[in-house]
Amino acid sequence: MVAALSVLRTDASALCKYISLFLSITFSFHYSCCRKYTKGIISMTFIKGYSIQTMTRNCHIDAVIFHTYRGKNICTDPTKAWVMENIRKLREKVQVISRKHSRV
Repeated sequence: MVAALSVLRTDASALCKYISLFLSITFSFHYSCCRKYTKGIISMTFIKGYSIQTMTRNCHIDAVIFHTYRGKNICTDPTKAWVMENIRKLREKVQVISRKHSRV
């Protein structure tokens, strides 16, 4: 009986650790967001893609997040002309790729 309780306690402890780890990863990923903008201008040569952050209860600014080839996420101000120009260039790249694949 003691051995059975010990196994149950160990299993419950392991389960609690896994749940705690899962929740910490989920919440840290879910609630990470841009809190300020970069001060510099990011060259298109470094940008692989982008995503958009909209203002929410947890994220207090709208932002364009540029994803670099080196795996960095750079928060930028969507009201800046250079940010919108980089988005336009990325969209043009997608259109060129799309046309190539539609011909095949």
